[in-house]
Amino acid sequence: MPTADRSLFSGLGDLSRTAARLTGVDGAAIALLTESTGVRDLVRATDAMSYHLDELQFTLGEGPCLDVFSPAGSPQLVPDMGADVASRRWPMFTAEARAVGVRAVFAFAVNAGTRPLGVLELYRRSAGPLAEDESRVAALCAQTVATTIAQNWDAVIAHLGPGSDAARVAEWLAADEVVAQGANSRAQVYLASGMVAVQLHVPTIEAMARLRAHAFQTGRSIKDVADDIVARRLDTRGTFDGTEEIR
Repeated sequence: MPTADRSLFSGLGDLSRTAARLTGVDGAAIALLTESTGVRDLVRATDAMSYHLDELQFTLGEGPCLDVFSPAGSPQLVPDMGADVASRRWPMFTAEARAVGVRAVFAFAVNAGTRPLGVLELYRRSAGPLAEDESRVAALCAQTVATTIAQNWDAVIAHLGPGSDAARVAEWLAADEVVAQGANSRAQVYLASGMVAVQLHVPTIEAMARLRAHAFQTGRSIKDVADDIVARRLDTRGTFDGTEEIR
């Protein structure tokens, strides 16, 4: 069976491109949260800027696309990144986004029942709100993402046979290199934060905060830093300040 047929993410690339086209924005991305493991992965992005904006929010730990994962799952609409309200709410993300020419960001929850499963992220290089019909289309696209994932899940279960539980599905998907080792996967980041927590004897939340701070201070992506930690190219003893390469 081709890899595309066995992926939970089949069809999401087309949906992200459709969302960008119908809402008149410059780019779109879809990120999902695996509740059981706490792993938040960007699974599709229409362009490099969409990927960069998601990576920024993941590294900084703030931004409208992260706030969508609240229990309410309300849309986060930021028609003007230069407005004081955006700077007060997400000071680091707002400054970084504006620096690369992003002027508006819109995030819509991808809901599974009553809880957010993921987020549809939209950005634009010009300020201004989405038109009413554009906002309605974005919400519909987010709903379609959830429906598509549910259908893909059913297809995976059907392929594996009756009685397959979530653990079996996860094991089967992990064997798929494209899914498990995808360029956007952040599983490695969570593994690295766990290593930091053990080595520095700190809670995992603090370990992730230190990892994020180091990535931001050194101007690297958090995934690249995590790759170095897991490969033991970075010594995490002490603080991340002055971290030395392991020879």
